[in-house]
Formats: sequence, structure tokens, C-alpha cells
Amino acid sequence: MTIYQDYTFQKILTISQKQLQYLTEIKLKTLPKEWKLILMNDGSFTQNLNSLTGEHIKLKIHYKTSDILLNKKKLRIIWLEDNINNKLTFARSLWPLHINHYKYIELGNDKPIGQSIIESKIDIYKDIYKLYYGYSKYLDKAFNSRGPIWGRKYKIYYHKKLFTIVEEFFSPHLIQYFHLKN
Repeated sequence: MTIYQDYTFQKILTISQKQLQYLTEIKLKTLPKEWKLILMNDGSFTQNLNSLTGEHIKLKIHYKTSDILLNKKKLRIIWLEDNINNKLTFARSLWPLHINHYKYIELGNDKPIGQSIIESKIDIYKDIYKLYYGYSKYLDKAFNSRGPIWGRKYKIYYHKKLFTIVEEFFSPHLIQYFHLKN
């Protein structure tokens, strides 16, 4: 799968929605609890990251618009970084080009998706339907790590209609925040 431009993510394991439901029922016994919390949480990941790190997380946002994409979608690419610019998460999402036809939704250019949804005071449904485990030279370099990377893919629905699709890839260093002592 292409992550960003010419960079790829080599999947070792992809867990589908049906497999995910089964694994959730058996409580994902082999997956460390820290990764369960990161991968399965359906709240605002940026807010959770703020709480986990004890820092205000910064967003670096880029948009790309392409006529090649069906129905003229906007690709939103972000990096979530800590206060010293360590990259913690890479995410991309597809949005309708004219988002304002969705009443009451203000997708801020400098805001996380969750914060924009909360401020718009709308109800959404988040459906996590794939987990990834694999390698990417591009993400290894960006995260300053070596080894496998976890990711997930989910859909956000608004009024029972697909609103956006989001993919997130997480730095292996996130796990260290669970073990810091204050």
C-alpha cells in the first residue's frame, strides 16, 4: 500500500473487520494492552495522545486535491508531533471536496478531526475495520525507529452516510508513554 507519494507500507498482517470482531470477543489476548488501548479506542486519538504524553500535541497538516480521486475528494495528510517535534502518528483521510454541504460541520485546517466534530456538536459513528502490522522505510525514518509499525483504518459516518475514511500509523515509541513514572 502506498503511504505517501512513493513510500510504501509492507503489511505482514491485516486484520479485517470480521477477524477484528472475533479477536475482540476473545479479548485480543496476545496483543499487549498498550496497543489494544491505542488501536481499539474510538475516541479522539489526539486528545488521548495529549493525555498520554502530558503535552499539547502539534499537528502538521497538508491537503492534496485530485481529480483522479472519485467524486473529487480532498486528501488530508497529517503528522502528530510532540513539543520537540518527534513524530508520533502519521494519518491520512479522504474528505468531500465541498465539505460545507454537510451542515454544521466545520473541519478546521489546524484542528484534529475529533476536535472539529466536537466543536460542530454533531454525532458520528466511528467504525474501526482494519488493523495493520508491517514495515515502512519512510515511517521508520520519520519515527526514528526500526521494526514493525501498527496502524488502523476506520470510517466515520454522519447521518448513516460515509463521511470520511481515515488511516493512522503509530510510532513504536508511543508504548514508552505508558511506562513513564511522574
